Amino acid sequence: MRTQGPGGLAAVTDPQITNRALFENPTAAFRPSAYWFWHSIPEEAVCRAQLADFQAKGIGTILIQARLSLPREEYLSPSYLAAYRVAARIAGDLGLKLGIYDDYNWISGHAGGRTVAGRDTLRERHLFWSSASSSQGSISGIHPPFVEKMGPDILGWQYEKGRVEWCDWTVEAAVLHPLSGIESLDAISDVTAQTVITASDAVSCTYAFGGRIEHGQALTVFISARSSTSRLINYLLPEAAERFIEVGLDPLLETLDGLLPDPVGFVFYDQPAAGFYRWDQMSGDLGNSLLFAPALQRAITRRTDAPFAKILLALLQDIGSGTLRLRAQFYAGYSALMNEAFFGTLRRWSETNGIALTGHEILPHIASWSLNGGFTSVDPRVAPAVDFFGIDAYRHETAVDSNNFRAQLAPKLGDSVARSNGRSRCMVETYASAERTTRRAAGQWELTLETARAQAIRLHCLGMRQFIWHGVYQTDGRDDDPTPFVNPRFDFAPGINFEPWWSYHDLFADETARISAFIEPARPRTPIAILYPLCTAFAHGPRHSHATHIGVWCEQLLAQGCDFMFVSEADLAGATIDAGQLTASGLAFDAVVLPSVTVLETANTLRALEAFRAAGGAIWSSGERLSVTCDSDAQITFPEASAHIEGHPEGRDVAALVSSLPSWGPQIENCSDHRPWQWIGHEADGWRRIVLFNDGSDDLAVEISYGCAFECEEWSPADGDIHAPITLQRSLVLLKPQEVRCIRVRKAAATIASNGALQALPAPDPVETISLAGGWSFSPGLEANFQSISVNAGWETQGFADFSGIGIYRCQLTITTQADWVLELPKVETAVTAFLDGQQIGRRAWRPYRFALGRLSPGIHMLELHVANTAANRYYSNTPYLGDTADKSGLTAVPKLVPLSS
Repeated sequence: MRTQGPGGLAAVTDPQITNRALFENPTAAFRPSAYWFWHSIPEEAVCRAQLADFQAKGIGTILIQARLSLPREEYLSPSYLAAYRVAARIAGDLGLKLGIYDDYNWISGHAGGRTVAGRDTLRERHLFWSSASSSQGSISGIHPPFVEKMGPDILGWQYEKGRVEWCDWTVEAAVLHPLSGIESLDAISDVTAQTVITASDAVSCTYAFGGRIEHGQALTVFISARSSTSRLINYLLPEAAERFIEVGLDPLLETLDGLLPDPVGFVFYDQPAAGFYRWDQMSGDLGNSLLFAPALQRAITRRTDAPFAKILLALLQDIGSGTLRLRAQFYAGYSALMNEAFFGTLRRWSETNGIALTGHEILPHIASWSLNGGFTSVDPRVAPAVDFFGIDAYRHETAVDSNNFRAQLAPKLGDSVARSNGRSRCMVETYASAERTTRRAAGQWELTLETARAQAIRLHCLGMRQFIWHGVYQTDGRDDDPTPFVNPRFDFAPGINFEPWWSYHDLFADETARISAFIEPARPRTPIAILYPLCTAFAHGPRHSHATHIGVWCEQLLAQGCDFMFVSEADLAGATIDAGQLTASGLAFDAVVLPSVTVLETANTLRALEAFRAAGGAIWSSGERLSVTCDSDAQITFPEASAHIEGHPEGRDVAALVSSLPSWGPQIENCSDHRPWQWIGHEADGWRRIVLFNDGSDDLAVEISYGCAFECEEWSPADGDIHAPITLQRSLVLLKPQEVRCIRVRKAAATIASNGALQALPAPDPVETISLAGGWSFSPGLEANFQSISVNAGWETQGFADFSGIGIYRCQLTITTQADWVLELPKVETAVTAFLDGQQIGRRAWRPYRFALGRLSPGIHMLELHVANTAANRYYSNTPYLGDTADKSGLTAVPKLVPLSS
């Protein structure tokens, strides 16, 4: 059985679609996709109009997502399902692909509360603990701070009547142990049978121990309770996933009969995780409560001979030399049980129905390079949020989450786990959270298309195949109500189709899709493998140094222009080693990095590292050193590292290490103070593919050389043109701010070559530049009157502070010299269409804002500029989210008219 991949990914390998044709006209697999937020059940006319609009703007795939403003009771109702089918049919008619977003709002598994309705045993059950030198104690004050921070409406969605309540309190384990200085398991006594619940209500319980606690001893009691009000499920129970499918997914599949697998080709899950609870008596190494089910004890005892109650104590405190091993073994078993119960059940269902499974789990590294630098308030070990390689094995295609608009770990780790599981690259959901207010859901209506484009290109260089917008909106909400979530306007804005710059989105979609299609046929050149320290993360938790060491290695390697990929222990154990290179996940590596790795799953990893080192490969390590393997109690010998850095690696350390590696293929030498983003890959026929991107504000230059003559051809992602190859000895590539170049090179058969430069536009003649400083008039929209305006500052400072939309600038040009002229707009906030003498000249939504006007005869010409700003000044007006000043809008620097050099 073959499933249809997300966005029609099967077309990637279609032999009828050549690499060139795919670049010229990318399929949906490479085009931006988007969540389509439904705030109510839409009429057919709304579906038809919006879907046609999405298709016209270059979107390739849509995922319908019912958001909090849509009453939960209407989710999966007959009228909802009828509208869903209408939308799917229209999407297919328009050539759009459709994915099934699998739940209400987010957090997969609850089906808007239907999963647990009438099935209370499927509600989340958690393990809490209390430790004291007293025979009596309690569990109280249980609360979910992660959810509480988002406000009462989110609490009301996840908990019936917004109340966090509990029932079925059960003593699962109790141990008596020294207050400190535990040296072995023998010092711990299992007293579970002597400990009982003495009283309980909806928010707390008390317990008592029937034995004696000696001086210097403590009693730690582990008590499970099932939430009586939570709509979230117990992810350790396969029957919970089965019920979710029955009431949440099967109704959608039945509704879509005849539309699978095309246009509906996949199901997408989103952040399946139960509550991250804390409570008054909480203590120890573990940062949140654990999910609990009877199957957990059975799963753990299969992995270790230690008693379950004593293992639980090891999760909280040091119990001797076996502590790290026991922790790693416990969390490995806990994660495996959770993964199989939920993801395994979904995988089997999706394959039975002939569609692909994709989606993303909680990523604690969201918006960060540090492994736990995103969701810092949670302990990821209690959720499916650590074993990324294991989770990905259940997917047909990889997807990850990213937040805001800076480079981050998620796409690189996503590409890595995909390659480990026999695939490549990933989908990347990108959502915006507010940075100028603490209410993160207010989002970023100030987002520009230039910012989004720069992020998309960075993500492509880091391993993304398809960009997912979060999202396009059914409505733009309502005025005079800053309430997050229930007012659709502030549900992790922006809804990009309500941005004034939305009409330019096709430019973004076409260009970024071509960049993705350009990258697709080549394997990345990644000399460095970074070992993903799974067992170290299990054993030490999110605050251990491995997390920050990973982040520093990633950033420093990229700063050196050296790409990398993460590998698992299984990848290393199964690798082939030859001539100083280690081949794993389909890639060849010259060095392996161990970022503060202290615990390994198996000694097989050590043997692989030893063989690699003996064959001439490099092993670099930093931070803490290896001390434990989980499959052996014996003293281990760590293979001698080529280099060890005691602290975090610094730039000079990484530069020296990278320079020691063998070089092959094309070399890119930086000729500027700052390095552009780059991606290098190789095709099977000897061609190399290079992507270069300047995401800064200054011109950059790099020099490409091959050590011999080479053929060089440029593929233009803006328009799909492919230029004929030329033969060079070396090539200087000039990059203007925000400029991206896609270049193919290979060794030339002929030896005749020259030095050359790849340059984007003819050079202007600065001597005859005409400054267009005065004579401008402005209208805030097509129907408004014109008035004079300055182009030295935006319209928000000239009486139009709340205006978001299309501002129209007009100016008469007096041309005295017949020449080919270029219009330069130094600063535009944020997108512009230029008209000359009533004819459209072009559209730009990012720098450089340059327009070739063609050959102009002497005389008077009328220039008109239609400038789109962002929606921030309109939607944040009279809310707490506006910020200190209005967002810049329109022209903010004097335009110039420049003749081209002859």
